[in-house]
Parts: sequence; structure tokens; C-alpha cells
Amino acid sequence: MTAPILLTGFHPFGDRTVDPTALLMERLAGEPGVVAATLSPLYDVCGEEMAALLDRHRPMAVLAFALSERTASIRIERLAWNRDESAQADAAGTVREEHTIVADGPTAYGSTLPVPHVMRELAMAGLPVTFGDFAGGFLGNHLFYRTRHIVETAGMDAPMGFFHMPPLPEQAQAARGQHGLALERQELAGRVLVDMLRRALDRVG
Repeated sequence: MTAPILLTGFHPFGDRTVDPTALLMERLAGEPGVVAATLSPLYDVCGEEMAALLDRHRPMAVLAFALSERTASIRIERLAWNRDESAQADAAGTVREEHTIVADGPTAYGSTLPVPHVMRELAMAGLPVTFGDFAGGFLGNHLFYRTRHIVETAGMDAPMGFFHMPPLPEQAQAARGQHGLALERQELAGRVLVDMLRRALDRVG
């Protein structure tokens, strides 16, 4: 059986009753050749859940998504930093402001997606897209770093990238005057990315 493309989002937590990345996983779960999973918004736990998914499915590629209320565009993160440094608490109330994710790990890992090509594909689909070199010090960056570390140290041949997604319009209206991005548009982004990976990996295969 052909290895799947693994997609992950996060469950909502705190005063957030909806996380668009969890809804995105629901939308993409039935896509052939895709495994879509929603992870716990907890330091360490999300990394262990990802490790289990990688071990079980041995995916051909991994795309991880997290909500950022500070972005109006789909933001392709280029670097995962080996630091938890956020004043925001996870779902268990844990705050980490100066914490190394992997004690003997490198300072940073880069995305192994072709970022300029990914940006073009999303822009050609009419989607707002940008990139960043700092994925923040919270759960998204933690998961990005842990996943890249597992892929690297296990010698897995699986491109991996991380994306911050905007809030939904109904969430954004109450914060920072942003317009947000409708779930249908976020779903389109997910499908564009999956199709892009399939085409690229088919050429390699």
C-alpha cells in the first residue's frame, strides 16, 4: 500500500471553542491517500502523538497546521527553533518561557518543502500567502521542531512543512480588526498542498 500524506491540526483549548485546523482535518480526513489527525494542545503530548503517527503510517510527506490569530494570510514557516518561549499556557496550564525542546538538538531545522514553489501554488489558487522565519515559541513551533527532529534522526525520507493558518472570519472580527479566512478557503489550501505533494512525489517515484 502506498504511504499516505500525513496532515495534522490542533484541538481547540482555553477560551477558543473552535480551532480552524481541527475543522480542516475533518474536511480532509476522507481524502484518498491522506491521514488527517488532530493533536492535543499540550507540550510534549503533541510531539508524542506525532511520533506515534509517524511510526504507524511511515508517511511520504507531513504537513502540520496550527492557528495563529496574528496572521491574515496562510504563513509558511521556514524554520523550527529549538526553544519553547511563550507566555501563553497550553491546555494544561503549562507555560514555558525558556525551555529547550531537544537537549542535544540543533538550534533550528528548516522546512523541507520547496517554499517558493509552495507560495506560488497557493497564490495561483487565489489564496493569501506569506512566509516566516520565526514560528513563535508556542505549540506550533514545538511540534514543527519535534517532527523535524524525528524525521531527521530516524532517517525518514519524508518532506515536512508547517503552516500557520488565520482565524475564521467570525473569530477575527473580534480581534485586531482582521477579516480572517473562511474554512472553505482553508480547505482549498489543504487540497492544493496535497495535490502539489502528490504530483511532486509521483515524479520522484
